Amino acid sequence: MQEFTAPVDGDYKLEVWGAQGGYGGGGYGGYSIGYKSISASNKLYICVGSQGGYPLGNTGGNGGYNGGGKGGNGFQGDYSYTIIGGGGGGGATHIAVTDRGVLRNYKDYYELEILLVAGGGGGYSAVGKGPMGVGGGENGGLAISVADTIIEGATQTSGYMFGQGQDGKSKTIVGGGGAEGNGGGGGGLYGGPASQNEGNYSCCYGTGGSGYINTTLITNGATIAGDQTFPSPSGGTETGHSGDGYAIITWQQLP
Repeated sequence: MQEFTAPVDGDYKLEVWGAQGGYGGGGYGGYSIGYKSISASNKLYICVGSQGGYPLGNTGGNGGYNGGGKGGNGFQGDYSYTIIGGGGGGGATHIAVTDRGVLRNYKDYYELEILLVAGGGGGYSAVGKGPMGVGGGENGGLAISVADTIIEGATQTSGYMFGQGQDGKSKTIVGGGGAEGNGGGGGGLYGGPASQNEGNYSCCYGTGGSGYINTTLITNGATIAGDQTFPSPSGGTETGHSGDGYAIITWQQLP
């Protein structure tokens, strides 16, 4: 967690970007923005998600900090080449008025304490099929297995679990287009589910976690999924956020 102390009374613009899923181009992170009036010396607490981890051989990549699910392990068997594990899901980025650590710790308090969340993207699978599970937005992006099984992303009220993406399936049997580890789900208000199927054509990216705007505590808020265009933290615009998450707090000076 990072702590921000307001230097002056005023309105502040809050922006957060979710992290990308890991390995070979996992799902992009989402974006959320809102405004809040803050008195001098009051504090906000920022938790920035990290990009999902890359696999190490057949071992799936670690989930990104703040809710990314771990990538599943590939079934290595007696192959002479490496069956690659899945990428970890990207972590969410959030700003809160209290310090409870990572997002899943706010399950019973989020309506009073969380200001906004940007969802993380789902992890990559070596034999996956598009689309990528981008971070939310109100809804995280879905994923489709090689066998065309649809795994829905997280919403405002459902997903794998509050604040935590699901680990991708670790494979235990051989399967054409199915021995590689599945990608982990992205972090978010609700974390993205990850496919738990195995066997032929079961490889699948992870889905995206959902973003969130607390409309009671934030004004003029919006949350945008990672398959759409929004401001980039470096200036200009981007279509989905790549790499680690990001947060910017800007004092809005009155005319």
